[in-house]
Amino acid sequence: MVHEDYKEMIPARALSALDAAEERALNEHLENCEECQKELEEWQATAAALAVSADLSEPSPEVRERILSEVRKDLSAEVIPFRSTSRNIWRSFGSLGAMAAVVLVTALMVGVIVLWRQNRAIQEELARQREFIELVNTPGARVSELRGIDQGTGATAKLAYDRNGHAILMASRLPDLPQGKAYQLWFIVPNKPPFPGKTFAPDSNREIVLKDQMPGEANGAQLFAITVEPAGGVKAPTGPMYLRSFEVN
Repeated sequence: MVHEDYKEMIPARALSALDAAEERALNEHLENCEECQKELEEWQATAAALAVSADLSEPSPEVRERILSEVRKDLSAEVIPFRSTSRNIWRSFGSLGAMAAVVLVTALMVGVIVLWRQNRAIQEELARQREFIELVNTPGARVSELRGIDQGTGATAKLAYDRNGHAILMASRLPDLPQGKAYQLWFIVPNKPPFPGKTFAPDSNREIVLKDQMPGEANGAQLFAITVEPAGGVKAPTGPMYLRSFEVN
């Protein structure tokens, strides 16, 4: 092969799309060609920049369904075999085609990452819900409902806890937190100061599933509250109360 043949293989190499024989040939050429080494580095940097800069936000249900619809059409279409050729496919595309291939492969990679993250998030959420249900079904376990008040109006939460003080809080529709602040759970026992629980921040859906352990002295508490405190938490409540329990089942 001549020098131009090797140059046309570089975009494919940046995408790891060469077969074994082509990759060996290009590697031998790169050992003695600084020009191609530099061009390969530029292509690899381009591919990496596209991957890093891509927005990994979850697609809307409408977009996802439209994509799946197009995929189904492609799968049902008749496949026409092409005559095999030894010509390097990247050579027929040219530089613009190669760049388009970089963008296409990067977009596909981003799509796979989005779907993988979405599936992982679903599995984690199901696991947390199962854990909550298992705790609720533990003999002697109880569930307390918390309701948003004042600035937390509209927020809701359920706290399940057993005789050993194992507790799981599930909250939703939590208001956004001010900068440097966090929510903090409190266990309340009559005639004693509130006992601090863990601090937490809701996810992008304004929800949280939090596991905590009641302090020994608070074990058996039936009243609970959630306040907004400094992000590191405090030993005694100082901020406004956003949710409080109003009924124990």
